[in-house]
Amino acid sequence: MFANTGRSRPSTPARPSRVRARTLGAAIAALLLPLSACGTSEAGGDDSTIKIGYIAPLSGTAALYAGGFTGGVESAAKVHEKAGGRKIVLKKGDDASDPATSTQVCQRFVNQDHVDLIVAGQPAANAQACRAVAAARKIPYVSFATGAAEFCFPNMWNYGPSPKQAALPLIRYLLAHGSKRFYLMGTDSASPKATFAIVKSQVEAAGGTVVGTGYEPLGTSDFSPDIAKIVSSGADTVFSAVVAGDNITYHKQFAANAGTKKLIQGDMQMVTKTARALGSAAAGVVYAGPYDPSARNAANTAYVAALKAAAPKVNPGDAILSYQGMTLVGKALDGLPKGTKPTSAAIGKALSSASTDTPSGTLTAAANRYVTMPMRIWKVGADGTASSVLQTVPSADPSVGCRQ
Repeated sequence: MFANTGRSRPSTPARPSRVRARTLGAAIAALLLPLSACGTSEAGGDDSTIKIGYIAPLSGTAALYAGGFTGGVESAAKVHEKAGGRKIVLKKGDDASDPATSTQVCQRFVNQDHVDLIVAGQPAANAQACRAVAAARKIPYVSFATGAAEFCFPNMWNYGPSPKQAALPLIRYLLAHGSKRFYLMGTDSASPKATFAIVKSQVEAAGGTVVGTGYEPLGTSDFSPDIAKIVSSGADTVFSAVVAGDNITYHKQFAANAGTKKLIQGDMQMVTKTARALGSAAAGVVYAGPYDPSARNAANTAYVAALKAAAPKVNPGDAILSYQGMTLVGKALDGLPKGTKPTSAAIGKALSSASTDTPSGTLTAAANRYVTMPMRIWKVGADGTASSVLQTVPSADPSVGCRQ
């Protein structure tokens, strides 16, 4: 169990005195006490403070979205700094796009920082690594990312779009506007696979056909073999879910192939940052998202001002999921009883019943710790910016079929 110290073993061990034994026992008890305290369901803040651990891939292969997620969390935390009469203290951690690192960071959150809850914008594997650490200490974990699968764990709240919430409005729009023969192209990971299962079901129910499916590992630099298969497949529509920076590589190569010019494109991973980076290579791509930057409402005005102050280089479209999710967290914390230390159970109950106005519209906690939210269908313009909203779903239901 213990490492060898390198010292030779005495031939006749000396019997420790009773005083030494009592001292050793006291030392062991002192070491065990903090570990026992970590297992309590009592949260780590006091009457005036809520400690929140924030974790995301700030480095590594999934870091493309980190600036937006961080800007949204930090700006919303400042807007809701006095949630429930308590100050929000934000502890930041980088999962380095790695599940093992995610585990280590969340162990620090729980065992050293003694956070009240954890909020995150993580890929599926990293999210589950952190959530498991939080669950062992009965700490709530709130995800702001688009769901990779329909997980329903007792300590996990999904404040980002569920797979159905994100995919159904987009695939239904494409089917309603003439798409019949689909090729599915994605990264070889949980989120695209969960999305494609939903898409295939919807396409076949509408009388359409999935003519082919392709996956590539994260970090792929050459998509030309896949694009050649797409062109020769007879598809009229490509529905893609290529994640992180790979999506930029994929779309540049797709646009450079003359055989793709007449194909309709729906993209589950398109965000404003990706579209701007691609420019004309993203022209015509149809995608879904909750936010309309032209919205004229008080929540959007406050959001734009707060984000400009906290993260002036971040575009509002890139930070919206974490901002609106953190806004809902703030609303939940507002409802905690004042004058008492918040327990994990009380925080969880508040997270499960919160509702608030956000820049996108109203977010409301729903069944299985998911939320209803508006979703909008967009089309990328010739210069890589979104044109007008093609369709709005005012309150998209997450329609979750739970997995554990």
